[in-house]
Amino acid sequence: MANVTVFAAQSPIVRQIIEKDGVYFVKQKFIDKKYGESAWIFNTAYSFFKSRASRIVPCPKEADSAIWLYANPAMAVGGDDAELLTFSIPKDKVVLFDSRLWSRIINLKYIGKDEIDQKAFEDNLKAMGIEGTKIFSSNFYLQQKAEIMASWDRLFSSAECDPFYLQAGVWELRKEWLIK
Repeated sequence: MANVTVFAAQSPIVRQIIEKDGVYFVKQKFIDKKYGESAWIFNTAYSFFKSRASRIVPCPKEADSAIWLYANPAMAVGGDDAELLTFSIPKDKVVLFDSRLWSRIINLKYIGKDEIDQKAFEDNLKAMGIEGTKIFSSNFYLQQKAEIMASWDRLFSSAECDPFYLQAGVWELRKEWLIK
């Protein structure tokens, strides 16, 4: 089975946990703490990813969310104390996708089938006077919210992208996968 080499910017504590316990999982409390008032936005995107990606790579019960890695080390950016970690992970443990599409999901945006579809959807929202995260933060716009969330499935067919933008999600980081 082939492995994929990917990079992650993580705080030193993550590396220490991997070395001490042999495995690291993301816990929900850290997401909530890291993002504070905007955690609901990340939780919306992360919950979607977990529900769909776990169909591709089963999610262990210990993982509350995915861990983000990149094929391009320049894309692995973290906080001030972040370390660049390199992993060689079995391909069947990794969900690969285009980071530009993931960015649209993190921003609660529609992913068009193509540029024409993208523009048509955005023009329709503009004509309705709907902007930003309003669709997700209100009890209205249920049809638009459903259309946006359905479009997010396009993420999982986007791995054949420019390698610069190739991103990966995994449920765990294992000691035996850590290269440096």
